[in-house]
Amino acid sequence: MATPLLATLLLALSQAEAPSPSDAAGTLIVLNTSEATAALVDPATGEVRRTLPTGAGPHEAAVSPDGRTAVVCDYGQQEPGGTLTVIDLAEAAVVRTVSLGEHRRPHGIEYQADGRHVVVTSETSRAILRVDVVAGEVTDVFPTEAAASHMLALSADG
Repeated sequence: MATPLLATLLLALSQAEAPSPSDAAGTLIVLNTSEATAALVDPATGEVRRTLPTGAGPHEAAVSPDGRTAVVCDYGQQEPGGTLTVIDLAEAAVVRTVSLGEHRRPHGIEYQADGRHVVVTSETSRAILRVDVVAGEVTDVFPTEAAASHMLALSADG
């Protein structure tokens, strides 16, 4: 595996007994920004189970509460990105790409407790978006009016 210029690591340890691409307790998701890929790695052995395509410049990721799905922000490179890549971790496959419409440079992302929605920042539209990753659509837009809406964190009650 080539060394990426920038890698974002996310440890997706499922607390439920969700199926996984191997018998390991979790999956390490390595986002390779320069290659536009997500490597699914066995954290116990370091073995790359599968490398999947993402949109340009994958930057941040969130894992569903049940540990079955990951959503990657496709931030872009020279051209601003405007999609999310949805990965089924059990199947080790990309299941859909969600367009964010006019909203570009998705960055900070968190799953909501329902396991169906994520909230994600859009730097260019200065907003927080609520996205239904199952239906593949933006459901709500919350303007921040901040110079660059970059990161977010959800409270315990969502």
